[in-house]
Amino acid sequence: MSDLVLSRNELQILTNAVFRSDRRYVQVSYPFYDLRLFTLDIERPMLKDVVRASEFDKERFRRKPTNRDVGSDEFPRYNELRNCFLSSGFVEYRNEAEIRRKLVELKEDAGNPNKRPRPVFVAVDTNVLYYRFLSRNFPMADDRTGRSVDADDFRYVLSEIVQMEVDSRITHKYSRREINALSKLFAHPELLDEFNNGSGLNERVAKLAFNEMNHLLTDLRALRIKGTPVKGKERNDIEIAQSYKNWARNGDYDVLLLTADEDMVSHARTSELMTLQLEVPFEVPAQARMDPWGVSDLLYDLALTFGVISLDNEGILLFGEWGGKTSSHYQRECVMARFRNDSRHSTVSQQAGLCRKILAQ
Repeated sequence: MSDLVLSRNELQILTNAVFRSDRRYVQVSYPFYDLRLFTLDIERPMLKDVVRASEFDKERFRRKPTNRDVGSDEFPRYNELRNCFLSSGFVEYRNEAEIRRKLVELKEDAGNPNKRPRPVFVAVDTNVLYYRFLSRNFPMADDRTGRSVDADDFRYVLSEIVQMEVDSRITHKYSRREINALSKLFAHPELLDEFNNGSGLNERVAKLAFNEMNHLLTDLRALRIKGTPVKGKERNDIEIAQSYKNWARNGDYDVLLLTADEDMVSHARTSELMTLQLEVPFEVPAQARMDPWGVSDLLYDLALTFGVISLDNEGILLFGEWGGKTSSHYQRECVMARFRNDSRHSTVSQQAGLCRKILAQ
């Protein structure tokens, strides 16, 4: 077996190699549950035979810990799988058309001083970072008019409270005791060798949100604004809304708050903010077409969230956590691919090396 570290963008090289093979179907599984998540139909392309929530939950509950050596949070829930489908574009928000329409209208209104004489800024709630909305959903177009909007058409603000909510969740690493406990509950426990002193599930997911926050601050040049966190989620949500309200009032700005939380919509309205709720879907289709460019994002999000996934009939494991992973790997959004087939490893390694040389010029 051979290992190769690939960035999220370089995963496209791996998926291209899979797409060029003579195999039409690729089965993607979660080894620790010994559970197939879906089948990728390369020709169409589409995802089919997506695991149902009842089947997923059955495997999760069957492995539920019986003592305090490891917490139940380390056992992925179906919502985590759904969120990966959402962030990669396989499923859409329930009000997708409304989101597109309102953002296009906001862009056009912001450029018209007769409609919006005050500068307009977009603010984000913490959950928007977890769904990777800004980096994964643009550009978008209004289905009725065809008019489009891109993420950098807006100016952004980010409350320090949101930053702290993400940062405060990156605290836990697996102890030897937890690894031993997991090895008695997970299938394929030999894969846990890569997780010693690695980040737990909630921490890995928070690091996905952290990368989205970096995108917001660096690429979209969001302004940081002051805010003071408090204890209790509901109270903290109120403080987030208040921090945006105070900033908007002091600067005489208009602020639209993006959130996926219905209660936060109420807090924002109380704070006299415009709001746009991203309505998260309840169901995941058993099959649907998949943008081939989104496959790499899906594999990356799954590997990070679940820790490891398997492309079964390709003989490839993708680790989101592995021994020797550094903060730089997280910042560059890397996974480690483990190949059982040396020729496939050689092909992907050579092509990745060539791409790196070209980009370095």
